[in-house]
Amino acid sequence: MKKLLLATATILAGFTIAGCSDSTVASSTAGKITEEEFYAEMKDTVGSSMLQQLIIEDVLTDLYGDKVTDKVVDKQYTTEETSMGGAEAFEYLMLQQGYTPEKYKDTIRLNLLIEAAVKDKTKFTKEEIQTAYDAYVPSVKAAHILVEDEAKAKDLIAQLNDGADFAKLAKENSADTATAANGGEVTFSSGEMVPEFEEAAYALKEGEMTTEPVATEYGFHIIKMIDKPEKGTLKEETDTIKDQLLQTKLADSAYIQKVMSGIMKDANIIIEDKDLSNAMDAYLGTEKDSSAKDSATEESAVKESTTEKPAATDSATEESAATDSSATEESAATDSSAE
Repeated sequence: MKKLLLATATILAGFTIAGCSDSTVASSTAGKITEEEFYAEMKDTVGSSMLQQLIIEDVLTDLYGDKVTDKVVDKQYTTEETSMGGAEAFEYLMLQQGYTPEKYKDTIRLNLLIEAAVKDKTKFTKEEIQTAYDAYVPSVKAAHILVEDEAKAKDLIAQLNDGADFAKLAKENSADTATAANGGEVTFSSGEMVPEFEEAAYALKEGEMTTEPVATEYGFHIIKMIDKPEKGTLKEETDTIKDQLLQTKLADSAYIQKVMSGIMKDANIIIEDKDLSNAMDAYLGTEKDSSAKDSATEESAVKESTTEKPAATDSATEESAATDSSATEESAATDSSAE
């Protein structure tokens, strides 16, 4: 893998350029703030985290950029946009979080790069796949209407029993805004929904609907089962099982940290700016700590090798203190001390 040389002059160009300028960024009765002061503060406060992200993106793009193309990112963006109720609702949510569409796509890209890295570095044994298959329940597609009041839920059930359209009532009444626009439809597998919801949903056959409101911590649900596929053979379900196991790994921050640390160490990263030298400690710290420990051990060994003579001195002291020791013995003790 290519060596990754990261000079602040290149990666944090804004900081370096600004360092040569005394142009005013802002002023008040208290004085002015120059570009040099402004960018120096930025470097101190967010420089390390910014550099860390740039390094990670650079390394992962070099390795997996061919898998995470603009087309793939746009597809994921569209999927999330649809799941959130359309472009207008999605853009509103992004703005609340401080994102523009392009910035959010950058976040999607980084997440997909990390996912590609974890997938590449993760292998599952036959035993792991078999165990997961034994516990596997295929994903189902259901629709639900969520309301706060039980009486309201019962009224909606009565309307549905009289022939009302489920999707229409979901759009008009459901408090779950993420699914209401899509007629209340939601696809899920075992363990993804709250227990009360799953128990009621999995008890239904295709086309059936709950006859009583299902109470959860979110309110009262009316659930309709749309698609409930049968479990396939191990061979047929292997790809799905692997994907579920991978999702479990992706939800494990410690595991992701371990994978990323290995990748970053292999990238042979060099940070030339001493002020930002700790930017990758979260990923390279173990190696640095290990080197420091080895160095400390060697230094300690050197010190010990130069201080191994007190035992001889003690011997001389004891022998000189003995009243019945001969001159020959005292001389030997003295010689031993000299050694």
